Amino acid sequence: MTRVIVDRNAGFCGGVRRAIRSTGKLLSGGPAPGRIVSYGQLVHNREVTDALAEQGLQSVASLEDVADGDTVVIRTHGIPPEEERALRWRQVEVSDFTCPRVKRVHQGIVARCKEGYRIVIVGDPLHPEVKGLLGYAGDSGVVVSKAEEVRGYTDRRKIAVFAQTTITPQLFTEVVQAFEQKGLEMAVSNTLCPFVVNRQRWIQRFSRLVDASLIIGGKNSSNTRKLYTLASDNGPAYHLSGAADLNLEEILEYPLVALTAGASTADSTIQEVLAALQAAGAVIEHR
Repeated sequence: MTRVIVDRNAGFCGGVRRAIRSTGKLLSGGPAPGRIVSYGQLVHNREVTDALAEQGLQSVASLEDVADGDTVVIRTHGIPPEEERALRWRQVEVSDFTCPRVKRVHQGIVARCKEGYRIVIVGDPLHPEVKGLLGYAGDSGVVVSKAEEVRGYTDRRKIAVFAQTTITPQLFTEVVQAFEQKGLEMAVSNTLCPFVVNRQRWIQRFSRLVDASLIIGGKNSSNTRKLYTLASDNGPAYHLSGAADLNLEEILEYPLVALTAGASTADSTIQEVLAALQAAGAVIEHR
């Protein structure tokens, strides 16, 4: 018999839940003068965005795709300030659902820029959150995705280091330590999301104790992919978008399984996976 240990905190983080709930209110609020559109993907989860699309939310990829009269939702990851200003100059309604934690990073970057710091953002330069952070840093900003990149850094100005909220503490620490070896004047802001960090610590702990791990969430979700990578370091791991990806015959070969989910994974998706496992004879327990 397979036992499945479930992360009791798996599922939506507070920022994602707020954005989805608020967007749902917009969509159910009666006829709008124009479309209700998300500027970029609201969250990185296909099932969630498909459900919102069925309620009427459209997604646009550029400012040129926004029409006068639209209600524009700013995604949880945030956007660069110049893009937000451009939106607010248009004849559109803007609903800003940027994660409050990301908003605080924006404010911290602006404050350090005024103090004359060069801004270092630790994260993925292609991630939308990082693009937004870099927009607030302006010409003083640089992105570092791994400690090895610090070797070629030659600027001697004082630096302020910030983290993409969903990276691992290990990566952030490694980059900070690499800069410390440069002997630069530094101001370090640990802007990691504690919700995401706790999820990472959970899977690091339990993936060492079990025979396999299940990670539920969008394949394009940065924090979900990190959970999968951490679990894979300790044994067999499976990244599922939802119950349709579940190979019950294979999973039930493992006596003990750990299960968690990314911050943009809907509770209903997690419950569907658990229901399928339970119906096949697995015993579910939450920790």
